[in-house]
Amino acid sequence: MTAAWLVLVAILSANAVYAASVGENQSTMYDTIVVGMGASGTSAASTLAQAGRRVLVLEAQNRIGGRVCTVPFGDGVVELGAEWIHGQVPSTVYDLAIKNNVSVISQDISMDVFLSDGSKGDRALINDLVDFALQSCEDPPKEPQPLGQCITNRLMDYIRVHHPDLLKDQDFLTELLAFLDLVIDNYEATTSWNDITTESKYRELDGDQHISWHKNGYKTLFEILLNTYNNGPGLPTLEYKLNKEVTQINWSEDPSKKVVVTCKDGSSYTADNVIVTVSIGVLKERHATMFSPMLPHWKTKSIDTISMGLMDKILLLFPYSWWPKSSTFFAFVWRRSEKKKIEERDRWVTQIFGVSTPLGSDRAMTVWTSGDAAKTVSGYSPRNEN
Repeated sequence: MTAAWLVLVAILSANAVYAASVGENQSTMYDTIVVGMGASGTSAASTLAQAGRRVLVLEAQNRIGGRVCTVPFGDGVVELGAEWIHGQVPSTVYDLAIKNNVSVISQDISMDVFLSDGSKGDRALINDLVDFALQSCEDPPKEPQPLGQCITNRLMDYIRVHHPDLLKDQDFLTELLAFLDLVIDNYEATTSWNDITTESKYRELDGDQHISWHKNGYKTLFEILLNTYNNGPGLPTLEYKLNKEVTQINWSEDPSKKVVVTCKDGSSYTADNVIVTVSIGVLKERHATMFSPMLPHWKTKSIDTISMGLMDKILLLFPYSWWPKSSTFFAFVWRRSEKKKIEERDRWVTQIFGVSTPLGSDRAMTVWTSGDAAKTVSGYSPRNEN
């Protein structure tokens, strides 16, 4: 499952107003400053440094990776952010793993299905309908319409031909559609499959869509990019600083002028160019004050117009793995009567369509939530109990 990971990259020339750098490294000059050390920022910095350019990367967090976040968990590691490599051709990420002899594993995400009364569901049926729904996303109609509406219409036609007996159990059919809605919501990071349109220019890469870094962790990608994998020496012309929240970027459309990037702690740095790779959320919140002069209208309009979705994970650790080893993904389809009982107390629980078992940790489970349910979960405070 993936969420839509959106990064806006803006390359800006330097500012007409030159301000002397203060604080750290005030005498150091850089060819390029990169703001943000997620996948885009680290890739840009690595590419420039390998070409011999003097690069500084400023990262607001205390770690490298952005939406990639590999952490120790139990007997291995889990991914709090990006989970899989999606596609192989053409995939820079997959190519880097293979080129560096990093073991990556295809993860089968076909689902074992459980009904809310604890009984097992029809695995073949559910997987067939999930596959059909996902394939419908890749074949949009000529006229845009809500995605859920499109999938539902096509799905009902498919059921009439291939699974006509389902039409006799309207309650189950209703909850089946609710389940498929949640599956699509996790792919699209939305609350409802009707919140998004069928119109899209997204192109899925060819090949396996769920390739796991397993025990290596997705962090390996950043070790490769920074040339530190397997005790590599790094990149001599690349410098990066963590806990450096950028508050001001003074730039100019005149390429002969310098750029000055100022951080929250008062330090500032000078370069010929700046590459900004912060998330769309940060841009929405700060673009009006971060850039001086302000970004062109066509850029700010795009920033303000682009919508944001939310997909969250809940990681559970157990003393031992008690689940069947024959599958790594378990789906839940509710019966209406059981669903109503839970919704009276914790509606977000009924918005969990399933759990997966990450290949990086043998005793962990990942619970997938999105949209309003993910917002609810995100609002809970961590609680440790003996």
